[in-house]
Amino acid sequence: MPAGARAGHPVPVSDDGGGATTGRRHGVAEPGHRADEAGALLGFLQRQRDLVAWKVGGADDAALRAVATPTGLTAHGVVRHLENVERDWVRRVFAGEQGLAFDWTDEDPDGELHVPVGVPMAALLAAYAEESRRCDAVVAAASLDDVSSTGGFRLRWILLHLVEETARHLGHLDLLRELADGAVGEEPSA
Repeated sequence: MPAGARAGHPVPVSDDGGGATTGRRHGVAEPGHRADEAGALLGFLQRQRDLVAWKVGGADDAALRAVATPTGLTAHGVVRHLENVERDWVRRVFAGEQGLAFDWTDEDPDGELHVPVGVPMAALLAAYAEESRRCDAVVAAASLDDVSSTGGFRLRWILLHLVEETARHLGHLDLLRELADGAVGEEPSA
């Protein structure tokens, strides 16, 4: 174990100036250890996003597509769902943006989970990362106490919900990836 580490407590990536992250370890954000509330929320959200990308990035598309839950949940569907969820909560509900496209419809309320076979995981991860950047720009221009344009949600609640939603689905990805090709792990290692 590295000097300064204890079981369950990683050694800081760098000396933390109080930002959302202290940096990245193997491509995954380390939430700022002295961040303010907004920075901590954004740091933990980014960590979950990065772990989603790590968990399924580089995996064989055919192997990932070959496994699903009994209800049809796939790794591809989870990633597209997370992209749609961020767009919905941050840009539609919070910021009130109009004319946004979603992969669900009234006829297929779970449409984002039904990803066509020709859509590779790399494209889904790129779209998710781009949506996350758009959402981060909205969040950066607001305060945690700001109330959403619809529904009466504080931005703080929305960010906590996104951390919860992303972490929950990361657990699904853990299981789906293990079934697809046997890959396991909580985070990347050296």
